[in-house]
Amino acid sequence: MEVGQKFTGVKSVLVVLSSKAMSFDQGGLRNLITHAYPGSAVFFISTSGDPVGVAGPEQVDLVIDFTAPGSRQNPFFASRMRSRGRHLVGRKAGWFYRVSRYDRVYDERKDTSVPVDYLESEAHAQRAVLAMAGVALVRHGGTTPDRSKDIGTGVTTGAVR
Repeated sequence: MEVGQKFTGVKSVLVVLSSKAMSFDQGGLRNLITHAYPGSAVFFISTSGDPVGVAGPEQVDLVIDFTAPGSRQNPFFASRMRSRGRHLVGRKAGWFYRVSRYDRVYDERKDTSVPVDYLESEAHAQRAVLAMAGVALVRHGGTTPDRSKDIGTGVTTGAVR
């Protein structure tokens, strides 16, 4: 299975929210994931393992872990997620257990296209993890330059009628 391909038979998804920064809200993530995996139920937990909102089942089909490197986490968190999920996708963070336990791991230290800004780099990493999980993102353009000083105020400046 290539990176970016969807997993098959996913009916329940558990998302581990990053404790440092999130570039997507819970509703947006739920929408993206249910479009990629129609009919799936999406549940959220924090980096410490506490449920956020409705508690999810003990066994899920897919775990998407946004935990950032340097986050405080139980060293056995990866093993606990492995026993809880059939497929695991996440970032290379914490102990070395994550690389051996997860199916697909994104390592931002090896990615040369990571932006310098912290929030932009978090958004880049979270988009990469979603892509590895098979969740398609629609790319949109950035903000346009500020043109407020170029827009006319209704006062003519010497124009002849």
